[in-house]
Amino acid sequence: MDDKKLVKVKILRFDPTVDKEPYYDTFEVETQTSYSVYNALEYITENLDPTLAYYASCRIGACMGCLARVNGKVVRTCTTMLTDDIVVEPAKADNILKDLVMKCKPLPEDF
Repeated sequence: MDDKKLVKVKILRFDPTVDKEPYYDTFEVETQTSYSVYNALEYITENLDPTLAYYASCRIGACMGCLARVNGKVVRTCTTMLTDDIVVEPAKADNILKDLVMKCKPLPEDF
C-alpha cells in the first residue's frame, strides 16, 4: 500500500524590509505517514524555496518555538501531522519578523 500523497501547503509570506503587504505562496509537497507540518516546511526550504523563514528548536513539541497558525488554529508544527492541503500563517500576524518568524517579547527584568 502506497502511503504517499501530494498536498498543497499555502504559506503566508511577508518580509517587512521589502514587501508592502503579506502574500501567499503555495507549494506542493509529497507527504507520507508521520510527516509533520515542520517536515513540510523543512522540505520546502531545502528543495523548493531557501528563502522561507520559520523557527524550530527542539522538534519534539517541548519548546513551542515552532508555533504557527495552521488552518486557523495555533499549533506546534513539529507535532502536527500533515495529512491534507493546509494554510500556514504566523501565530500572530501583527508581530512578523519574516514569513513565519515572529518578534520575541523581551523578558521581564526580574527573570
